[in-house]
Amino acid sequence: MNIAIIEDEKHAAERLIKMIAEILPQANFYPPIDNIDEAISLLNASKQIDLIFLDIHLADGNAFEIFKSVPLHFPIIFTTSYDQYALKAFELNSIDYLLKPIQKEKLQQAIDKFLNRKEKFMLNQLIAEQLSKMITSAPPIYKETFLINFRDKLIPVPVKEFALFEIKNGVIYGYCENGKVYTLEERSLDELSQQLNPKYFFRTNRQFIVNKKAIKEASHYFNGKLLLNISINLKEKIIISREKAAEFKKWMEE
Repeated sequence: MNIAIIEDEKHAAERLIKMIAEILPQANFYPPIDNIDEAISLLNASKQIDLIFLDIHLADGNAFEIFKSVPLHFPIIFTTSYDQYALKAFELNSIDYLLKPIQKEKLQQAIDKFLNRKEKFMLNQLIAEQLSKMITSAPPIYKETFLINFRDKLIPVPVKEFALFEIKNGVIYGYCENGKVYTLEERSLDELSQQLNPKYFFRTNRQFIVNKKAIKEASHYFNGKLLLNISINLKEKIIISREKAAEFKKWMEE
């Protein structure tokens, strides 16, 4: 059995492979993929994939984008860092979806479901139509205020006051224009980015999310990268990869 893992967190991918191998010792794994473009290339090129484990939110965008370029004929088990009402719909059309951190019992159940349905499993046009509806569904409601735990208090801080979000040693920090720094309860930048309005906030890389109003300028950096100059003091450099530079420029012009 050939299994593809599309997951942008290296540790999560390695852990998932280890768990699957314990359940399916005969499984063969493609090298894990962490971005949309490589996922499209693999799925277009390979007809030997038996099952895909697909993280819904990848580092460079929503995994649904993959199916704009790839025919949807692979059995899929979706994975996610957080639950949304729309995910329930996948249970009718995909093998299953798993909530991170993935429990071995849930993984076993999903794989058993796949094995039981393998001979008769077919993805038809209904799946593509329902996925399309989900992609074009009503705009999400973005968070407007963070309720911050500070000592023995809960402090409401408007999202617009944050210039920058950074993840460091597994902890997310929010930097405000007034110099204050708060610790957020969100578990990952992937989770946080889904709560922020993409009109105003941009995921520059795996470490930072930046507020548009905090960007003073962008300078050309090495090998087509961009270096951001922001309105707050920060020791670390905020660098945008060559692959994301065009997306960033377009976002700045909107």
